[in-house]
Amino acid sequence: MRFLKKLYRYGSGPAALLIISVATGGIFKLSAFAREAFIAAKFGLSAVTDAYFGLQQFPLALASFMFGAFSLAFTPAYENERRRSGNVEWLPGVLFYGCVLGAVLTILMVVGAPWLLQLIHSTDTREARSTVILLGACCLPIIWIGIWKGICTARGQNLWATSLPGLPYLIMTIALVGSYAIGQLSNLSLPVSMTAGFALVGLYSLVCMGRSQHLLRGGSPLIAVWKVPECRHFFRQLAASAAENAGFIANQSLLLYFLARLGTGVISANNCAMRIGMLGYSLLSMPLTSLVQARLCSAEDKERPSVFRRWLTVHATLQVSFAVAVCAFRFPLLRTVYMHGKFGGAELAEVAHILPAWIGYCVVMSLSELSANYLFIRAKGVHYMRIRLCAYLAANLLRVALIGNASAATLIWCSVVIEAFVVALNLRTCLSESKPRLTISRAIAIASAS
Repeated sequence: MRFLKKLYRYGSGPAALLIISVATGGIFKLSAFAREAFIAAKFGLSAVTDAYFGLQQFPLALASFMFGAFSLAFTPAYENERRRSGNVEWLPGVLFYGCVLGAVLTILMVVGAPWLLQLIHSTDTREARSTVILLGACCLPIIWIGIWKGICTARGQNLWATSLPGLPYLIMTIALVGSYAIGQLSNLSLPVSMTAGFALVGLYSLVCMGRSQHLLRGGSPLIAVWKVPECRHFFRQLAASAAENAGFIANQSLLLYFLARLGTGVISANNCAMRIGMLGYSLLSMPLTSLVQARLCSAEDKERPSVFRRWLTVHATLQVSFAVAVCAFRFPLLRTVYMHGKFGGAELAEVAHILPAWIGYCVVMSLSELSANYLFIRAKGVHYMRIRLCAYLAANLLRVALIGNASAATLIWCSVVIEAFVVALNLRTCLSESKPRLTISRAIAIASAS
């Protein structure tokens, strides 16, 4: 165990990366697959699963913000302040406003339940309302997990940073299978298990923050935290990443709307395909991105371009190889994971048709997040944000143009094609910065050496 902890903290080669990915992502992804297979066998592709998978996208959208956009801005800001003064005095204020945001989002989900159910074309029943309330309760724990994950990444604790996002899903699986084992499985078991997973890990993260960060120590600003200059810089970077994430959430919500128009079971089939298609993201990209972010934060400014280029090569190679393997073996994989109980051949064909689009999106999204880490550390988050927002707009305009004639897979391919172009633009910016510039002094040194 001590060896693995050191490997998580200091490992930088491809071999260490693979061990980290398997150690952190493997068990969580296997548990997620077990959960998905259990849901498919016991509930099938039905109105119940459509409602659950549709409504869970809202707390998961917050999770994507906290584990992605928030971390992009928070981690380098936290590390820079800790390195400069040894104490991040604006952290209690950030946690306070995070708690306020979580409470507000929970209230909005409960109050806006009729509109949310209408958005996913779900019947407004007491059971559906209860599902909204239970899933809304996930918002506050998700914020606690996201802040603690950012702290762990900045401090080089890669073991926890890469494990925290997956722990709730392991608990979800245990809770769901456990409710079946004791004969208490019902439609509400789905949202109850999800709330239990995030609540337990969120409370653990909050306790860890309180014990290690001295949050109750006097002298730290709580309400007027923006008066701290370093915190204002963090908020500027966060505004850029938040704007991009808002575009991502809007893009996913519109995709959900377009999929719901195609008929009952399409949202569930899309969710099954997404789980398999995004396997490379959760198993490889998430731990790798967290590790690279920690490396870039701790590296000297002049070393960061070479660190980025080296890890970009490793990341792209692993993602493309993994994507090809999943695409080639998608039918055996789908049969193994989903083809049980109420999940039959027709459902398998529908999911298999959507899957290649999500595999392509996984590669694009993984490379996009890696470039985003580099650009935000180089204080170029606004550039990244503007290009991504344009991509979301273009993808949805393309979907509107194809409405009535597009399948579920085509709707996803719209995002893949547009965002692949955006990734190329962002990587061009990153790599052009990474190239050593031929200054006058450097030219003289080269001439003298020759």
